Amino acid sequence: MIKHIFVFEPPDMILLDRWYFRTHSKECLRFFRPWLRRYDTYRSCETPPEADAFGVRRGRLTELWYDSVEDFIECHPSERPFTPIDPPAAPPKTPLKPTAISLVPAMPTEDFLGKEPSPAAGPFLRWYQVIRYPRGVSLAEGEKWYLDTHSPEAARQPGLLKHTSHRALDNPPIETPFHRVTEMWYANFDAWRTAVIDSPPNYTPPPWAGEAPFVRMASTFVPDEPDVDFLRDDPIAP
Repeated sequence: MIKHIFVFEPPDMILLDRWYFRTHSKECLRFFRPWLRRYDTYRSCETPPEADAFGVRRGRLTELWYDSVEDFIECHPSERPFTPIDPPAAPPKTPLKPTAISLVPAMPTEDFLGKEPSPAAGPFLRWYQVIRYPRGVSLAEGEKWYLDTHSPEAARQPGLLKHTSHRALDNPPIETPFHRVTEMWYANFDAWRTAVIDSPPNYTPPPWAGEAPFVRMASTFVPDEPDVDFLRDDPIAP
């Protein structure tokens, strides 16, 4: 099973949700519902400015699940005549951040803590990171540092509840520059700030040096439960 992932920040969330709930999600269901196993969207949490260093997107995370790459290819999700969103009345004041798109196995390829908190102990803060290694760094070099050095160090963050990662599919049927999707779970933003900003572990820089976080990243913070399950819900647009 695989997941088709989108992490994005629109210039206008009300406009985005109106289009997404009234139009786009319904077109997605009409075009390829027979192949979909799950279709969830998460509105990002109100995020503090400290997160800006990690390529944060204050918008939505959407995950579409398919049984296989073959099913994904068969339903042609990138070739459908979707209705575009209306542009905002005024141009955005800041440059738009590009949408991060990836295709990964549904189950993590790595679990760095080997545990997951019980849903009854939630809600949790889910830090969702879509990662690529810098230009000029080979996939083998990036993976060696990330898996053998960085992730075991990151797993020592105080208060970290879950730490998993998905290696992007080899030769994916869509164009994407990203190599990994990683999740780190915390009780709340206070716990995240302690673990990541105030009292982080000592990290070993990669061979290519640079500044933390050492990789190119688009990330978002969402709850552990989606606000809309499109296979079950018919959300009311703003």
